[in-house]
Amino acid sequence: MNDWQRRSQRVTIILLVASATLIIPGFAGVGASLALAAVLVLFAGALWQLRDELETLPTVAGYDLGWYTKESWAGPIVGAVIVLAMLDASPPELRALGGLAGFVGMVNYFVRPLYLYVFGHLRQLVSSQRAS
Repeated sequence: MNDWQRRSQRVTIILLVASATLIIPGFAGVGASLALAAVLVLFAGALWQLRDELETLPTVAGYDLGWYTKESWAGPIVGAVIVLAMLDASPPELRALGGLAGFVGMVNYFVRPLYLYVFGHLRQLVSSQRAS
């Protein structure tokens, strides 16, 4: 897997984690607030501290859990940014924002083969033009 493939896949993972960090508090009846943003930043800090340990997680059903979880700390940061952008959102609105973050992550997941294909061909075209 090349660097662009890894980065695009990490974007999906980060957005799915961000989605969970918004949907779970929304179901718990918590709306967007500075306190929630602070909790999400603290959670991100804890995940960042544990990133080396998370990277050692095993491969399960062909998925390297360590690779998927190493950058998971960025998800709560994205969630905190969304909370700060939408302060005073009600719990249902927070769940909807989490759903949108997850939707964007899944769109990225399904569309990334297309944009990686286009990017690869554009890169070949540019490099062949330079070689001429």
